Amino acid sequence: MLKNSKRVFETGRKLVPGGVNSGFRYRDPFPLYFSRAEGSRLWDIDDNEYLDFLVANGACILGHKDPLVTKAVEVQLQTGLTSSLETELSIEVAELLHEMIPSAESVKLSNTGTEAVMHAFQIARGFTGKNVIIKTEGSYHGWQDEAHLSVHPALRDNKTPGEISTAAEPETGGYVRSAPENILVVPFNNAAAVEKCLRENRGRVAAMILEPIMFNSGCILPKDGYLQELREIASKYGVLLIFDEVITGFRTAPGGAQEYYGVTPDLSVFGKAIANGFPLSAVMGAEEVMKVTAPGTGRVAFSGTYNGSQPSLAASKACLQQLKDGVVQRKLHADSKSLVKRFEEAARRTSVKARLQSISGQFQVYFTDEPVTDYSSAARADKAKYSLLCDRLLSSGMLFHQSHLFHHGVSKAHSQADLEKLGDTFGSILGEMRAT
Repeated sequence: MLKNSKRVFETGRKLVPGGVNSGFRYRDPFPLYFSRAEGSRLWDIDDNEYLDFLVANGACILGHKDPLVTKAVEVQLQTGLTSSLETELSIEVAELLHEMIPSAESVKLSNTGTEAVMHAFQIARGFTGKNVIIKTEGSYHGWQDEAHLSVHPALRDNKTPGEISTAAEPETGGYVRSAPENILVVPFNNAAAVEKCLRENRGRVAAMILEPIMFNSGCILPKDGYLQELREIASKYGVLLIFDEVITGFRTAPGGAQEYYGVTPDLSVFGKAIANGFPLSAVMGAEEVMKVTAPGTGRVAFSGTYNGSQPSLAASKACLQQLKDGVVQRKLHADSKSLVKRFEEAARRTSVKARLQSISGQFQVYFTDEPVTDYSSAARADKAKYSLLCDRLLSSGMLFHQSHLFHHGVSKAHSQADLEKLGDTFGSILGEMRAT
């Protein structure tokens, strides 16, 4: 029963449009409202228990209410320091990031992934003196005007706009009309398209940004050699390579996807798992590039009252100390292999055309019989069947997102029994689909 969630929604939507403060939280016919969380579990205000496979959109890599993170935040709160001041703690977190992440010669802290990307764009433009940014179709880099473009555009004659043109498409209304003018779009996993775009726009491009693993269209891995090719092409044309590691960061390896794949970008943005769900993000990169943000001598402003807030820094230090040895990441990679194996067996047994793609504990189910290698192949997957899957999972006490292009994941706190329960439920639902 969800009578309390329905009641809060009916009341809340009179004051809060849609009853939610982030569109991602809305679901039909009304959103769920939660009261508490611990480990791999969530409880809504009707006291229904859920196995959580959203994990705060990838942020809670250790699970909810991690004891060490919770204790560190409680201790920090007793100091009375919250924000707007620098402390030694901010330098300690920067040192941890420098030790863990290959590109982190210099580090600046902010609050959200959106802010970090905005700063990265400004740093790239300030350093190079150029305006144009290239992004991959299907990647989400936050809500700022120039980033929220060509994320999930509609298919046209079974093709995506990015397969036809490099023109960027706004995802929503309310943005500055000129926002798309300095953004060019290319398909993911297509290095030739990137080089063609750079050749045609020689001298105009400041940087290229991409998710090294495209989690914001589910779970799309880079082809062998793709990231290495981008590194070479960016250097060849004198543009900065930016990795958006807001989701990949700390999951694939302690140093993120750049460590896992052995490709070092010029700039990186990290968030989410950096503080196990507390609001913190970071921009980092080559010292030569990052020094444009130095107060007094640099030409790019970088400020914010809540940049490196003390409770978030305490959470981050306690989180990173648990992530730096790679044990958590090895567990997540093993979980991915287990999930893929269980799902493939169920799909074979039921003859349902579906695949589960996963790495480092993050995953998504696509109802298609073709490999999903870019936004186009992800967007063509069967939305109706995914919606049915999502509804059945929710009724079985498992929290999934309603979008067939969203990403899901597990945490350190998810047990083998949790994974087996999910695998068994996948098998049952696929069996029902075959029967119909």
